[in-house]
Amino acid sequence: MKSITTRYVRWLFIVAALWLILVAFPSVPSVRAWLAAPLVVQNMHARGDACYVLAGGGALWERLDAAADLVQMGRVPLILLMRDDSRGQYRFTARTSWSRTQWAVDYLAWRGVPKERIVLLSPVEGALGTLAEARAVARHLSKQVKSLVLVSSAPHMRRTVLAFRRSLPSAVGVIPYAATSLENSFELYHPIWLEYLKLLVYLVIA
Repeated sequence: MKSITTRYVRWLFIVAALWLILVAFPSVPSVRAWLAAPLVVQNMHARGDACYVLAGGGALWERLDAAADLVQMGRVPLILLMRDDSRGQYRFTARTSWSRTQWAVDYLAWRGVPKERIVLLSPVEGALGTLAEARAVARHLSKQVKSLVLVSSAPHMRRTVLAFRRSLPSAVGVIPYAATSLENSFELYHPIWLEYLKLLVYLVIA
């Protein structure tokens, strides 16, 4: 009976320790930022011939803000976006649902970016989203673009840079620009272990 109780206590201790390590501690913002820090690659003074904004759910808006700032500061003349014709929210003034691309272009216009500064690229299908985007950009990128600023969320930057450097011609410079600080990123509370796993996969197949 004593051995059963001891074994039970031991397993309870192991489960509690795992919960603390995998759930409780990583839920603290400062700890999450520390764990995610190696994923961040940043050039605060980024400038180039164009910037490409990575697609992505709710994080898209912080990335569009950063891209608009780059245009307003005169660091890039063009914003490249991947066309996404999937239906988005309903636009009441237009009395129809807008595509994600329409919403993105409208948001950039609200941020003061003229439509002629926005270039829409045709998407390429792929199981790995960021790698598919990188290959699509490589296929459609103008030869006049010799330096490309990549705008994404802070925890995604190392994987993004890896995918684009391996997909674009070697003559095209790749400059990372995180949309926000790590602590303020929309993606900070997404699973960090998953981002490390994706990075490992990209190291192998990109």
